Amino acid sequence: MSETRHRPDWTPLRLPAADHSFFLAGGPELATTDPTTGETVAVLATSTPADVEELVGRARHAFRTARWRNDGAIRARVLFRYAEALRADVDRLATLLTREQGKTIGEARNEVLSSAEMVEFYAGMARTLYGRSIALGDHAHGVVLREPIGVVGIITPWNWPLVLLVRALAPALAAGNACVVKPASLTPAVTVEALAPLAADPDLPDGILGCAVGSGGVTGDALVGHPDVHMIAFTGETGTGVGVMKRAADDLRKVSLELGGKSPNIVFADARMDKAVEGALNAVFTTTGQICTAGSRLLVEESVREEFVGRLAERTRALRLGDPLDPSTQIGPVVSRGQQREVNDYIELGRKEGDILAAASLPDDLPEGAFVAPTLVGGLARDSRLVQEEIFGPVLTVQGFADEDEAVALAEDTEFGLAAGIWTTDLDRAWRVGRAVSAGTVWINTYHHFYGEAEVGGFKKSGLGRQQGVEGIAEFTETKHLNFDSSPTLW
Repeated sequence: MSETRHRPDWTPLRLPAADHSFFLAGGPELATTDPTTGETVAVLATSTPADVEELVGRARHAFRTARWRNDGAIRARVLFRYAEALRADVDRLATLLTREQGKTIGEARNEVLSSAEMVEFYAGMARTLYGRSIALGDHAHGVVLREPIGVVGIITPWNWPLVLLVRALAPALAAGNACVVKPASLTPAVTVEALAPLAADPDLPDGILGCAVGSGGVTGDALVGHPDVHMIAFTGETGTGVGVMKRAADDLRKVSLELGGKSPNIVFADARMDKAVEGALNAVFTTTGQICTAGSRLLVEESVREEFVGRLAERTRALRLGDPLDPSTQIGPVVSRGQQREVNDYIELGRKEGDILAAASLPDDLPEGAFVAPTLVGGLARDSRLVQEEIFGPVLTVQGFADEDEAVALAEDTEFGLAAGIWTTDLDRAWRVGRAVSAGTVWINTYHHFYGEAEVGGFKKSGLGRQQGVEGIAEFTETKHLNFDSSPTLW
């Protein structure tokens, strides 16, 4: 392996910048690392529990005293401007995202632009949080309002640090809440830089947006445990999400959790093979497999299994690994050396327990980064760790099924229920199987197409609550019933 070629020089960012009053950080420094080269991307001061206390206090005061909670027009204007600011800065933010996280520059640009679209969607909803009026009799009527919850703590992961940020932040702000964001420790710089134009908007009241950077054990714990944080929106690993829920339960505070997945991608014999092969690649190798909705369990009808896996193996071997800043690269590194070791351990386990059906080659000129060869593994028992555990890397397990009933049984053989894919030209079958599978999102003859208008979320251990769509903004509200009585006497 060799050094990257023609890569622009990089000067590490130092954060918070002088104008980042929304980001309080009086703790020790944290450096983030480019997983392709090992170079330092950014150096950030971290937020202490005292900083979190100050941010939550500011947010609580702003929520109680500012016009923000009661003025949807202001909220809409701020969010529309924020969407445009993200679009205008797409090149810089995408480059920073690629350097800090490792995803390809094409994926990074798509993430920034998709984030802008999500913000824009909720900007349009900021003025439409309608209640309803109910006739309760000759002299009585009720009005049901939707009101913001208060201070929302938002904890985001490193794999899609911008989309998964605004998926919670935009509806929370559109609903009139104040927010304190705790980004993942591996990708805080791109989060802080993406938040900066929003925080600088002259119509955003001081304190409505705050940011705290640091470890989950210190900074995150201070945020989750604060009694004045009325709701926690957490995206990440299931075990951590359970811990968040337990902490919030002490004060009966609301949580929204999007957690892990082990999603089945089901290919029936009548599927359009070429499209399904490309769909299977996209399902599991997007973001080098580091996506909670990854279609990491391929289920193929036995009558076409050999042909389908052969085509998929050929395409897998041909995937181009390389510097993610190179537009021709298809697969970049995983996020860190630690993640690389963990994923490679799973691959070695697959080699011992089953068969390596195919693996992409690691080119001789590949940078000395955290690269993992995309790998197909077959011949595994249903209870194998590779089949049951979320790997978060470019590893696809392959299982066969004889008929529709067995396909559903295999799909359901998991504690997760985040997503699923179905490939068939029989729409009646697609409907039956789609209804039978326990998953918050079921893609039919496609995979990983997200639309802000449609809700996402998990069944079983994949989470609680829904994000995106109309339900996504409702998550950040409470209903209040005002009951009016105009009768001349009480009795």
